[in-house]
Amino acid sequence: MQRRSFVKGLAAATAAVQMWPEMAQGVNNRLSTLRTDLDALLGEADLWRRVRIEFQLNPGLVHFNTGSVGAAPRVVTDTVSQYLSQLEGNPNHNVWGPIGNLAEEVRTRAAEFLGADVSEVAITRNTTEGMNQIATGIDLDAGDEVLTTSHEHGGGVCCWEHLQKHRGVQVNYMKMPNPVQNKEQFLQLLEQHLTPRTRVVSLMHVDTITGMVYPLADVAKITRPRGILLVCDGAHAPGMLHMNLKLLGVDAFASSSHKWMLAPKGSGLLYIRREVQDRIHPISLYSGFSAYSASMGTRNVAHIIGHGVAMDFHNTLGRANVEARCRQLSNRLRSHLLQFPRLRLLTPMQVELSSGIVTFAVDGMPRAEIASQLFAKHSMIVKNAQGTYAFATNPVDKAKKQDYNCLRFSTHIYNSEAEVDRLASHIEDILA
Repeated sequence: MQRRSFVKGLAAATAAVQMWPEMAQGVNNRLSTLRTDLDALLGEADLWRRVRIEFQLNPGLVHFNTGSVGAAPRVVTDTVSQYLSQLEGNPNHNVWGPIGNLAEEVRTRAAEFLGADVSEVAITRNTTEGMNQIATGIDLDAGDEVLTTSHEHGGGVCCWEHLQKHRGVQVNYMKMPNPVQNKEQFLQLLEQHLTPRTRVVSLMHVDTITGMVYPLADVAKITRPRGILLVCDGAHAPGMLHMNLKLLGVDAFASSSHKWMLAPKGSGLLYIRREVQDRIHPISLYSGFSAYSASMGTRNVAHIIGHGVAMDFHNTLGRANVEARCRQLSNRLRSHLLQFPRLRLLTPMQVELSSGIVTFAVDGMPRAEIASQLFAKHSMIVKNAQGTYAFATNPVDKAKKQDYNCLRFSTHIYNSEAEVDRLASHIEDILA
């Protein structure tokens, strides 16, 4: 990453924050101070060390599992706390008045963050909630088919399994290669599994097991001409990838902002493309996409305001810069671990298919033993990744379950090169 690119990304940080009353100036001042500090630093390593100060992780704790849950910066948690205190001083007035109105403003920033229109974006609590809203908002009949993959997380597939059980919808799983060799291999596999009854293709944006980035724009070129809805479990994408949903071509997208976006826990976003809103119509959006509506109900507005500040924090750093940093550290760790014969890479090597997550299968030692030793001896947190068909309920699919015995590593902006190097060294010692 070039320093000029980094500094350029700082300029668009907090225009929306400036309109917030009372405490907004404090938030704006803190983000402006961060911008000023970063602008004054000379080296890239110094820049990221300065960013690390914004987080409140316990001293000595090294968090390599942002893929499960991220660490919010102080400006986010302080914002939630301060607005909650103010709100409770006059809850009736504030929930539906000055503070409550700020929750609606967050939707505008969320739309910009995702590359969408505000009329297509709703605020949720997590990916699972968003996927449930999408699935139950589609008019599917018995015998209609949903195509997904053997790698799906429960938050992205339980909704389809529910429709299979209660409506007679058929859920078809395509077994993922291990690893995927290239984009063409995946697209060919997808086309082979489509049938005349396929109504929905449901894919992750970033694979929860391997960290593979799915070629969604290419998939959309296959599904859209056939009238098939392309639904995306985007749990890992916002905050890790500098993304644009319009360019990806998905019809619906659900995400968890408390992962890579570093928002308060229980934060999510839902996108439904305007052109398919007559085909995807969740009951929660019956009265519209607003943060508060008759069909959505009362919201945790202080929490939602903190969600918006998390986006401002990313914009302060520059979203492209954050993605580059995540990839840089992930590539560094991958290069280390590729040297260990007992580890086998499950993440695709191609840049377009890789991300800030890298996953290795372990030979001859339970993954849990490695993860346990890393935490007990070195205060490092990594993820024991799930296996295939983990949430399938059909007996035929359940019988196909496979455990890769793999460890998943997520690298984010609060990690450093030194931590990555120490992680690799500790894993080498444990394997030895």
